[in-house]
Amino acid sequence: MPPSLLALAGLGLLLGFRHAFEPDHLAAVSTLATRQGRLLDACRLGLAWAVGHTASVGVVVAVIMVFGLHLPDRLWPAADFLVALLLIGLGGSVILRYARGRWHLHAHAHEDGPHFHLHSHVQGAEHAHAHPRGDARRSLGFGLLHGLAGSAAILVLLVAAAPTRTAQFAYFAAFALGTMIGMLLVSFSLAGLVRLASGHGARWATVLHLGSAVVSVVVGLLLAGKTLQ
Repeated sequence: MPPSLLALAGLGLLLGFRHAFEPDHLAAVSTLATRQGRLLDACRLGLAWAVGHTASVGVVVAVIMVFGLHLPDRLWPAADFLVALLLIGLGGSVILRYARGRWHLHAHAHEDGPHFHLHSHVQGAEHAHAHPRGDARRSLGFGLLHGLAGSAAILVLLVAAAPTRTAQFAYFAAFALGTMIGMLLVSFSLAGLVRLASGHGARWATVLHLGSAVVSVVVGLLLAGKTLQ
């Protein structure tokens, strides 16, 4: 790989990693990841988000690379506002379910050690139930929407400014890889914190989950206010 192309790919990797830590991304993924009792499940949700993000941005980048078209500037604020509404809805639904007593975190023993997960007592108080894995489709959907919001607009501009098709593809691929690495780190860290907190009782894990939901609502409100200015 030529030095200039290598430098461009390195920049894309770094910016992609940083992109994963934007407030709206953290708010969405933290609300999903902190409900997972298993680290691998949380990482699976983080990876699903990154795949969705890469897919939606990839469509825009492909349109630029193949057809030389540019999306209208008004698209980006509209995408930001939609993400803001979804963040508010995601966090608000978690808070509402806890307030109504439909959700709680509880811990119990398994052969591989203590385990906790979200549980609803709507169908009864019995704790002998199946433990479904986190729904990666929701995380994938958030990733698809986030791909058209935030600094994704800057990514599209940088890809369009790259001198050759090879440079455009190298930058986008490196950016996507950096985003995946960053989001996996975010999900793993959040699930690790919840797992650590659950060692002191399910109450602390509940605080983290509810706290992430509150943060999701706050970030959504701030993002909505910013786009409406």
